[in-house]
Amino acid sequence: MYIGDLRLTGFKQMLEYLFEEILDGSLESPIFEINFFRDNRITIKITNVDTKKILLRLEDLKTKDDRISSLGLGVFITLSSDISIAINRPPTLVVLHGQKGDFETAATTSQEEEENIIIGYTADKEIFKDFKLVYELVNSFLCQFAFLNPNLKIISTDKTTEELQRNIFHYPTGVFKQLDYFVSQQPYGASCLRVDIEANIGKYSYRIGISYSNVWLDKSVIKTYAGNIETYLGGSFNDGILEGLVLSIKNIAHKENIDIQINRKLVKEQLIVIAAVKGENFNFEGSVKRKLGMPKLKKEVRQLVCEQMTNYFESNLKAKENILQKFKRWE
Repeated sequence: MYIGDLRLTGFKQMLEYLFEEILDGSLESPIFEINFFRDNRITIKITNVDTKKILLRLEDLKTKDDRISSLGLGVFITLSSDISIAINRPPTLVVLHGQKGDFETAATTSQEEEENIIIGYTADKEIFKDFKLVYELVNSFLCQFAFLNPNLKIISTDKTTEELQRNIFHYPTGVFKQLDYFVSQQPYGASCLRVDIEANIGKYSYRIGISYSNVWLDKSVIKTYAGNIETYLGGSFNDGILEGLVLSIKNIAHKENIDIQINRKLVKEQLIVIAAVKGENFNFEGSVKRKLGMPKLKKEVRQLVCEQMTNYFESNLKAKENILQKFKRWE
């Protein structure tokens, strides 16, 4: 039994779990080459990954319990009308063939010099009755996944029509590059500050990009991600960033002896934030699990943002002046 979305959003979720499972055994610069074909078929060639780990994973999937617990390879194998997975680990080639969850593997001699994995997948037509694989819509997911995994390069090619389309998603600066895009959509010179914060604290790695605008925005933009999941309902990560910003502005106002009126709601106005935290054992809350509930992480982020932004304001006098003017209490 499969309990999940049978539309494109469900397919993208399956793809995300598959990517995460493969990246868990990746080397320094993995490459995913994805081809889209008619009849909801895709092929994925993956290089610069630890093929030994994937072979061990396939062995685990031969037991029922492991197959049920795998949200990546296990789900892809189970929900296919036809799937093949070729793992080249020279001098050996291991090939899996499967349909509707049943599969068998065989080993032969590899004809390639490089280690790689090639997956061919067709969605089960009986399960995904109304599903249609739309290249442009999947590309938006691929682009965001590449932003969140800076070492990864994704090459996608559309072969569903006569007009060949090809896109490459590779962003070594990650979410900071994504923030550059949002800033570029503002009027020239509108941004009064632009800060990239990057730090490792304990078992978590943080990338927090912050921009403030001199002009009123139709809507502030705050996008935060825990792993590859967007926490669009807020929670600890969002709260820590906003509280850290408030504290840093209070710090410089106190030092300059300026009376200000400030809170998290006011700080959000004219603010653009793109931020990602990487690590393990995230605690998500809410019915759709899109709110992060981790008080310790919130405390770490608040302190990190406060320290970094306070230092930034101290060394960027114009930005400090603009921010203090924004929140100054006028009599």
